[in-house]
Amino acid sequence: MLIVANAVVKIISAIFKIPLTNLFGKEGMGIFNVAFNIYTALFVISTAGLPVAVSKMVAEANALGRVNEVRKILRVAFSSFSIFGGIASLTLLFGARVFTNVVGNSLAYYAVVAISPALFFTTISAIIRGYYQGHSNMVPTAVSQVIEALFNPIVGFTLAYFLLKNGFSMSIAAAGGITGVTVGTAFGSLYLLTKRGREKRTIPFKAHSLEVRSSSAILKKLWLVAIPVTVGASVLSLTNLIDMAVVMNRLQDIGYSEAASNALYGAYGMAVTLFNVPQTLVTAIAISVIPAITTAFTHRDYLSAGRTMESTVRITAILAFPSAAGLSLLSGPIMNLLYFNKPEDAAIAAPLLSTLAIAIIFVSMVSISNAMLQSMGLVNVPVVTMLIGGVVKLVTNYTLVGTHSININGAPIGTTICYAVIAIINFIVITRSCKTAPNVLRVIIKPALSTIGMGIIITALNPILVPYLGSKISVLLTIGAGAFCYFVLLLLVRGLTKADVMLLPKGEKITKALKLR
Repeated sequence: MLIVANAVVKIISAIFKIPLTNLFGKEGMGIFNVAFNIYTALFVISTAGLPVAVSKMVAEANALGRVNEVRKILRVAFSSFSIFGGIASLTLLFGARVFTNVVGNSLAYYAVVAISPALFFTTISAIIRGYYQGHSNMVPTAVSQVIEALFNPIVGFTLAYFLLKNGFSMSIAAAGGITGVTVGTAFGSLYLLTKRGREKRTIPFKAHSLEVRSSSAILKKLWLVAIPVTVGASVLSLTNLIDMAVVMNRLQDIGYSEAASNALYGAYGMAVTLFNVPQTLVTAIAISVIPAITTAFTHRDYLSAGRTMESTVRITAILAFPSAAGLSLLSGPIMNLLYFNKPEDAAIAAPLLSTLAIAIIFVSMVSISNAMLQSMGLVNVPVVTMLIGGVVKLVTNYTLVGTHSININGAPIGTTICYAVIAIINFIVITRSCKTAPNVLRVIIKPALSTIGMGIIITALNPILVPYLGSKISVLLTIGAGAFCYFVLLLLVRGLTKADVMLLPKGEKITKALKLR
C-alpha cells in the first residue's frame, strides 16, 4: 500500500511541477523551491521520528495485551507533539524573514509564510499514521498521502494562476502556489482525525486490561525512540538546506543579483524535478527487499542474504543506468517537451539535467545500500556516510559555484560527487561486514553495456527524426525505441535472471512471460 501510494504521490507531484513551471518560469520556481526546502528541513526535524516511535510503542503494547495503553500512547503523543508541531509552525511563520535572508532569497518570504501552517498539520498526521502503522494498517497512511498530493496541485495551481492573471507579483503568486501544500496537509490530517474519531466511538474500553504505564513514562519512551530516527533523517535534509544557502550566497558573491541567483536556482530546480522521478521505483525496491535480507541474516543464512543483495543491486542498476543515460543524452529535447511554454528556461536547465542525471545511478545505489545496512543491523552507518557525503557536497558546491565560469553548473556536480562518495563507502562497509556481499562491479557490467548500446542508438536516432516529425514527437519515439532496444540488449547479454525478477511484485508471472531461467 505504501509503495503504491508513494508512486502515485510522486507522479502527481511531477505532473504538478511541470505546468507550474510553465506558468512561473525559473524565477517563480526559484522562489517556490527555496520556500519548500526550508519547510522540508523543519518538517523532517519535527516529524521524522514520530510515526516510527508511535508505531513501535503501539505494536509492543498490543503484543503485551495492554489494550488500554494503546489508547494512552496515542493520547500522550497527540497532546505533547501537537504542541511541538504548533511551535514549529509559529517558528517558521515569525522567523520567515530570518530564514529567507540566511539562504539569500528574500523574495521567498511570502511563500515561507504561506507554507508555515503545514508543519502543524503534518505533525498531527504523523502521530495518527504511526498509530495505524503500529496496528499493521497501512491504508490510512496511504490514503492520507494521496489526499495531500491531490489537493496540492488543485489548490496551488488555481491560486497561482489567479494571482498572476490579476497582476500580483511573482513572490505573491509563488506563495499562492505553495499554499496548495498547506491545504493538502490540512485535508490529509482532517481525514485521519475523522477516521480515528469514528473508530474511537466503536472500540470499548477494556476494564480488565493489563497495567498501563504512566504518561511521563510513555512520553519518555516516545522521545527515546523518536530522537535517534529524527537525527538520522535530518542529516541530509539539513545538509540540503545549508547547501541551498551556499549556492544562493555564492552566486551573489561572484556578482549575480538576488533575482538572477533566484532564477538560476529555479532552473536547477527544474532539473531536480525530473531527477527525482526514477528514484520512486528504486525506493520501492529498497523497501521491499529489507524483510528478505533481514530474515536471511536472522537465520544466519548468509548465502541467501548475499544472493538477495546481489539481485537487488542488479535490478537497481537495470533501472538506474538507462534512466540516467536517457535523461542525460536527451536532456535538451525532454526539457523542451515538458517546459514548452518556457523555452529559454528549458535551455538553461537542460545542461544542468545532463550532469545531474548521472547522479541517478549513485542515488539509487545509496538507497538500496542503506536498506542493506539497516537489514544487517548496521543502522548507524548510513547516518555517518550521509554526513560525510553532505560535507563533501557543501565543500564542492562552495568551491565550484563560487567559480564564475562554472557558477550554477557546480550544483549538479556537487550532488553527483556527494552520492558517489556515500555509495562507495556504503558498499565498502557491506563487503567487509558480509562474506557473501555482492561484487558490485561484476553485477553492474551487463546493465552498463546494454545502456551504452541504448545510448548510441538514441543519440543517432533523435537527430534523424527531428526534420521529419518535429522535436516533440521525435523525442517521444526516441525514448520508446531506446527502452525497447535496452530491454532487447539486456536479454541478449543475459543481464536479467529469474531470481532478480522474483523479487518484484508479480515476479512469477513476469518470469513465465519472459521465459527466464
